[in-house]
Amino acid sequence: MNLLKRIFKGRRSTGTTDDASRLARELESLIAEAERLVAAGRHEEALQVAESGLRRFPGASRLRSVIQYVRRTGAQTRLSELKTTLDERKDERAYRELIALHLDLGNKDQALEVARGFAEEFPDSPEAHVQLGEVYLSRYFGELFARDAWTASECFERALELAPDTIRAQARLALLFYAIGAYRSCANRLGEVLRIDPSNARAAEFQTQMVSVAGDEVEEDIEYLLDYAEDRQEIPNDPAVFPGGKRFSLENQGGALSPKLFAAAAAGIGRRLRIEQLAAIGSGGRPLAVAGENKENFVRLACRLDAAARRAGRHMNFGTMRRFMVEGKFGRVVLVPAGNCAVAARAPRSVGTDRIAQGLEMVVSASRAEEGEEDA
Repeated sequence: MNLLKRIFKGRRSTGTTDDASRLARELESLIAEAERLVAAGRHEEALQVAESGLRRFPGASRLRSVIQYVRRTGAQTRLSELKTTLDERKDERAYRELIALHLDLGNKDQALEVARGFAEEFPDSPEAHVQLGEVYLSRYFGELFARDAWTASECFERALELAPDTIRAQARLALLFYAIGAYRSCANRLGEVLRIDPSNARAAEFQTQMVSVAGDEVEEDIEYLLDYAEDRQEIPNDPAVFPGGKRFSLENQGGALSPKLFAAAAAGIGRRLRIEQLAAIGSGGRPLAVAGENKENFVRLACRLDAAARRAGRHMNFGTMRRFMVEGKFGRVVLVPAGNCAVAARAPRSVGTDRIAQGLEMVVSASRAEEGEEDA
């Protein structure tokens, strides 16, 4: 159980600031140990430390980076072998494995490049177009750019033109429609899945649910639903609920953010880093938690910065915003992503941007409510 959670459940009555600082030091120590082991080439031990730390601090992106680095290092040999194979001959199995490996490592750009090559090399292969569509669908659920959803849809439709009984293409379209709330369209696609595979009990059960919630509406405005999701930066339904949709689930690292834990962690960590104001912003620009003086004004500023960063990423094809910083007489304001939210802090200009960003990660990691628990 989160140490700060115990405090607010009444198991300790004092020392919340000290305990928040201690929790931050614990995270710093885990990160330092994992990175030391990586530097020493002791990758298996580093992986154990990072995975153990991530169970305690689910939102710690630097621990995730250690895990990804170790896995990437271990996969380098296989990546090299597959690239060599494709240089020598255009092999469909090698394309599929290389795409899957890149996606497992979080390399969506590389996966997209390989998938495009697969579709170009095998234009009459339904599998190639399904693979390309799945990469775009993965990008869509990560960024919610409508254009990625449209491109994914076009890929799946192309696969169905080539082979009308391509069940994965129908299922992926149904998944997309479910996620954005197009229940009638989802039900129709699931009907196609059942036409191809009448014994698919999960698809049949889910189709029944979709018909019941779709009501009498025959046609849905898919363009509106996609634009609405992009503008709000959230979709109404989690892809993980859909049969076979778990691999496309939105990142929602670490569970809910507790405002009380956020305030306690901010008090301890913020004092050490001379952070004067903090705010966590959720999907659609919704404030989740705030700490420090003049809270209302800083929340408004943080929301505007978050919106500006997202717009910049969308319009300039930057992808996911990694860090956004503004500086002036007021000091330095830094905004960074933290799992399913963004968090902003204001500090004097003498405090380095990297230190602020690392402090923000620690505050959020210490502020996550445990799964299955309610805030005190």
